[in-house]
Amino acid sequence: MSDPVQSDLTQIVYVSRSTFTTMPAELGIEPSVARILAQSRVNNARRGLVGALYFGDGCFFQCLEGRSLDVDRLYATLLKDPRHTDLQVLSRRTIPHTHFSTWAMKYVPLDAEMKALMRELGMDRFDPYRFDTATVNRVLDMLASGSDLGIDPADAGSTASAGHASAASASAPAGATATATALTAGHTGWTRLAWGIGIAAVAAIAAAFAFGAFG
Repeated sequence: MSDPVQSDLTQIVYVSRSTFTTMPAELGIEPSVARILAQSRVNNARRGLVGALYFGDGCFFQCLEGRSLDVDRLYATLLKDPRHTDLQVLSRRTIPHTHFSTWAMKYVPLDAEMKALMRELGMDRFDPYRFDTATVNRVLDMLASGSDLGIDPADAGSTASAGHASAASASAPAGATATATALTAGHTGWTRLAWGIGIAAVAAIAAAFAFGAFG
């Protein structure tokens, strides 16, 4: 009887603290986080990575999934990103399949649910550095079952922002159009910029951002 085929897929969960000044949320997401999210969706799609992100009280909780080598390469780059500090891996495991396969980077606004969980744990704020394995898994379940933050452009009109990442957008090929689309979906400023100077110009700006890292 042959040995079972081992998976090359890896999942890591890491936490970090933001180094930027947190601003009031726009359409349910902090503006700097919105830009990071838009960039992550472009970069992860190009790298073949998927995952999920939550931000609260100045802390990031991020899950990354993909081929082991690709995950490790990205994490090595994340360590150098000036937008966050104090990176700590809470969990690393081999997985048979990805749990966020249709999301280059899913963002779930779990504020009410997270506050309830923190109260249950006797914590007065979101502090993922204190999470044990069981809590990490609970938060992952919340991210997997929760709905991505999004506004349908068809409903929101020309001021749509805080992008809705469908399976199609999450797997869109890298390039000027895909990059500009992901970025304009990520934050109101990009949408206004797109209408003001055109998608081609946004794509040029976006291409520069796509070489950065944060997922």
